[in-house]
Amino acid sequence: MQREKLNISKDDALEFTLGDNAEGFKLIEDKLVDTSRWSEIHEIVIQRNSDGKYFKDNYSVGATEQQDEQPWEYEDPDFTEVFKKEVTTFIYE
Repeated sequence: MQREKLNISKDDALEFTLGDNAEGFKLIEDKLVDTSRWSEIHEIVIQRNSDGKYFKDNYSVGATEQQDEQPWEYEDPDFTEVFKKEVTTFIYE
């Protein structure tokens, strides 16, 4: 199955990291998925309003106030189409 690539500007992508919606898109999720010594890695999912398709990308930011790293500072946004899937999990109390 061919997944659509989304061309979105760095400025529009940065709007999502602030919790805002860029024109024509809605922020679905922005979560911390990994850390390294110097960076926090986030996974971000957005939805295109016109057709309801979902797209995902990762970005990193500095892990401390001493690390001056902004989202997509070293690469351009690379959003790829993803599909919503229901998953059942168990917890133990």
